[in-house]
Amino acid sequence: MVGVRKRWRVVAAVGLVAGRAGLLQFAPSPPTYSKALTLGPGMEWRFHPLVVDLNQDGHLDLVATARLVKPALHVWLGDGRGAFTSLEATWTDIGYGALAAGDINGDGFPDIVLASHFGRVQTLLNDGHGGFTQKILWRKDGYVAAHLADVNGDGHLDLILVGFAKAGIEVYFGDGTGNWTIHTTLPETRPGPIMPGRALVVADLNHDGHLDLVAAFQRWGIYIYYGDGRGGFTGGPVAISSASQEFQSLALADVNRDGHPDLVINAPLGAPDQLNGPEVYLGDGRGGWNNSSAGLKSLKSVSAGLAVGDLDHDGDLDIVAAGNVTGDVEDGDGLFWFRGDGKGGWRLVQESGLPTSGLSRVHSVTLADVDHDGFPEIIALSGSQNGSITIWKRR
Repeated sequence: MVGVRKRWRVVAAVGLVAGRAGLLQFAPSPPTYSKALTLGPGMEWRFHPLVVDLNQDGHLDLVATARLVKPALHVWLGDGRGAFTSLEATWTDIGYGALAAGDINGDGFPDIVLASHFGRVQTLLNDGHGGFTQKILWRKDGYVAAHLADVNGDGHLDLILVGFAKAGIEVYFGDGTGNWTIHTTLPETRPGPIMPGRALVVADLNHDGHLDLVAAFQRWGIYIYYGDGRGGFTGGPVAISSASQEFQSLALADVNRDGHPDLVINAPLGAPDQLNGPEVYLGDGRGGWNNSSAGLKSLKSVSAGLAVGDLDHDGDLDIVAAGNVTGDVEDGDGLFWFRGDGKGGWRLVQESGLPTSGLSRVHSVTLADVDHDGFPEIIALSGSQNGSITIWKRR
């Protein structure tokens, strides 16, 4: 996420899958993880949470939304030691949805946007003391992804949304007070009457100093739009060497350390008798993407949870993915750590301490150092009636 005056430590969440790369060598032995905390048990948590310092006390706080409960939006203030205290809801409940954070009005505190699955966009301007002033924009489609960034260079954060079925990508210009004006709807020509969105990431892909958009759509695959720095975008669908276009989540990170962002996609659907897993495509900075997924196909099924980060501090980025290794949905999901070699190769960590089953379907995975120990915790949001938010800490 790109801010106007500050860069907020917001960790988006996204889920990944495990793999095997027997020829790769890794040293020393990786650390192991154990469950440190459970929040919101018995709720169906959806979409990516926000992990951001809302009150600027130096500690990361947590924001998440749950389905079929009121209020859907939940905020916890972190104490910097790994504990969280729930904040009383003073905002209107508009249902669960996609979240984004950034300093919209320039007062030094990160604000929140909730783009509801039911077609309302709620902007919560944060006073830094637990209070919020809200504005609500009514729209026709629900939303699955949201991002705040200054795409037109006017110094104010703008809002990019991905719709649930009909909206596609929507770009709104912000005025610095929490008001949004629709500017662009993409793609200009739709591939079908509905275009179910799944995920969104924003970054400068081609190093021209302007932010670009990458979005995933169910059945229609990956769309990339390059920004001109004035709010205009050009691009469209991107052909990648995947057997399926059923993508659900995305992440961007330079996994091979060549200076170009690479694309990590949650595992597309495959044949029932084939192993599944996430896919990695190395970017060349000129619009080309080369598959680098060796070692990631070791699951029977996958979930949307996906995150990229350096878990073992070896200087190479790793993947944490949610999925199932038995093929039986009754066994639930597990969390799987794929260790990167810094060149685009991956290897499943067999004794990570993370659960290999038993979690309700995982909708997102986020990495963040919530206790200031220098190592990222793994935050998993699970759905269904037995869902919860679980935080896994390095032992």
